[in-house]
Amino acid sequence: MKKTLLRAACLIAFSAILVSCGTTKNVQSAPDSYSPETENAEGAEGKAEGEAAEGEAVKKITPRKKKNAFEKFFTFGNGDDFIKYDETTVFTQEITGLKEKNATVVLRYDNLMAGFGSYNAAAYYYVQFDKDGRAALAKAAEAYMNDFENKRLQRKGKRTERAYGKIKFRLNWGAISSSTPNYGEGNGFVGYEFVKGSPYFVISNYPFKNEYYERAGDATTRESPSVKFYFTRAQINQLLNMMSEENIAKYVQEYSMDFVTTPSAVDEY
Repeated sequence: MKKTLLRAACLIAFSAILVSCGTTKNVQSAPDSYSPETENAEGAEGKAEGEAAEGEAVKKITPRKKKNAFEKFFTFGNGDDFIKYDETTVFTQEITGLKEKNATVVLRYDNLMAGFGSYNAAAYYYVQFDKDGRAALAKAAEAYMNDFENKRLQRKGKRTERAYGKIKFRLNWGAISSSTPNYGEGNGFVGYEFVKGSPYFVISNYPFKNEYYERAGDATTRESPSVKFYFTRAQINQLLNMMSEENIAKYVQEYSMDFVTTPSAVDEY
């Protein structure tokens, strides 16, 4: 009995350490205010926030070159599947409420999906979008901005987190950022949600099939958890700017990466 209690206490402590490691020391992103009385002022404020996010000087990460086969053999983890080229923040829902977390903007080497990595609860997730997914995310964010400025957001609406439809993305997840072997792809949702009177743009999902389960068996889970990430207007604008096709093309050129294209048809003779 004592061993069981000790093991449970250690697990809780370890989870708390992981969560605290991913949380920003000081909340930097103020919630978006939303009230009919300040409609005109909010429209200007939202525009200013978006512009500030695009022009804001953010801390750059010096990307590391991808490991060769020899290095991979002697190194634990799969963190170097990604170019990690920028930093931003996101919000996640924790036991104590909505918390702002550090997030790393990434680009995959193998298929050029781009996205972000961040802690959510006691696990680390990479959320990745292909080119069509990035375009769908930008379209959903634009619809959200329009609804925000025109006061069409519903505080008590049902399933508002699905307001802008489905979006396909890939999840990698694991205990730490350098080891996320679990992965799956599926349709998630984009929408919004009010938390303590403030609206947030939301990316969420139902559980995805864990493709890694076939290799790991019962050492892992058959499906991913359901996750949800929250963004202020400034945060989603900043993320979209960091994942722009121009920025991706720059890193593709810098790392001499090849774009994934449809194979050419074979000539018949």
